[in-house]
Amino acid sequence: MDEKRLIEQKIFNDTSAYNDIMNVPPYHQSKRHLPMNQLDRAFQFAPFGALEGFNDLIQEKTELYARKKYTTSETELTIERQLKYLQAHSLKVDVNYFNDESGYYEHFKGYLKSLDWKKGRADFDELSVAILNIRSIKLVQK
Repeated sequence: MDEKRLIEQKIFNDTSAYNDIMNVPPYHQSKRHLPMNQLDRAFQFAPFGALEGFNDLIQEKTELYARKKYTTSETELTIERQLKYLQAHSLKVDVNYFNDESGYYEHFKGYLKSLDWKKGRADFDELSVAILNIRSIKLVQK
């Protein structure tokens, strides 16, 4: 046998450090309590497992966003151009946007008050919308 194999065998096959636990009798099973199944044991150590209702809240939010359609980059550029135009011109528009609270697309008719590009929000008369949630902007005919 070559020297390399001897060294590997000595390193990886040496169990003398574990002699104190090698011949320990099997774990004592309680006669009063049934053993916990593996799934329950895993949930005990899962992150946020102690927070009651956390998984339900995540599921609820996931269902809300299941209906959201994400816009293409071309549509985003069009909406950005329209918002810049509305900053300079006070026109009444119909905004189709995704409402984070209800999880549905809604319409709003009104005037653009301000834009915050850093926060990514457009403020209309009584509504503040994330720019990425806007699906379309149309002029309202008088």
